[in-house]
Amino acid sequence: MMTPEQIREKVKTIIQLPALPSLAFEVVEMVDDPKTSAAQLGKLIAADQALAGKVLKIANSPFYGFPKKISTIDFAIIVLGFDALKEIVISIALVSSLQKKADGYFNTKTFWDHSISTGVIARRLARDIGYRVTGEVFVAGLIHDMGISILNKYFNPEFRRIVDITREMGLSFAEAEESVLGVTHAEIGGWLGERWNLPDQLVETIRFHHTPEKAEANKKLVSIVHCADVFAKQLMTEKVEYDSDLTFNEEALNTLQLNDQNLIQEYLFQYSDVVNSDLRESLMVSNLVGL
Repeated sequence: MMTPEQIREKVKTIIQLPALPSLAFEVVEMVDDPKTSAAQLGKLIAADQALAGKVLKIANSPFYGFPKKISTIDFAIIVLGFDALKEIVISIALVSSLQKKADGYFNTKTFWDHSISTGVIARRLARDIGYRVTGEVFVAGLIHDMGISILNKYFNPEFRRIVDITREMGLSFAEAEESVLGVTHAEIGGWLGERWNLPDQLVETIRFHHTPEKAEANKKLVSIVHCADVFAKQLMTEKVEYDSDLTFNEEALNTLQLNDQNLIQEYLFQYSDVVNSDLRESLMVSNLVGL
């Protein structure tokens, strides 16, 4: 069995990832630079035909609801805005780079449906509690579980053992991860986030989405994603095995002032519409990668 340090080093040396993530995060850097123009951003994206085509496909989906067809990247940037474009590009990058064919241990479509649901709900929850909404909220929700994809793709024998243990011994997924690897998918996802030079608040969200009380840089963002994760789990019909024991963290509820059970139930009812309509008609993984 590999030690946690050996696992960390293996994550650090994953160099076979497709080029799209590096392009995606170049887009993120440009978006976050106030000096960047729409023309500069459009030129970068248009240089990759596959990426440009997927951006246009999603921009024309019902999720964004524009009555006029968006036919060029420049027009997409103008109409969508920088933050929405960042969300789209990172969505494509992660689905393309970390997907692996589904099997009895990992349902790719369910995984990405849950990830996208968490992102969509996180953005809605942020608005509902008055958090300053930026593209980072959706992106943080989208990528919170990318450690699961890393385990499945790069540590598949260990991942299968973890799933078997949860099924046969009744341990939580995190307990099984600790018993097999000595670390959890949240820690592994955080390590890869560092390698990809993601912003600190996104790395922290990945690392502490199950333990938001440990967050320091942006506890509110981590708490939003944690709660969105719980909402998404409760609303999805398909079982999310790695979140099977996930419940609301009390400190996260305190941070967001969501201690009222009636308010939680009200949000749950509202977010059901989000998951069952907007999400299903728009950012379905099948539209991105043909699952």
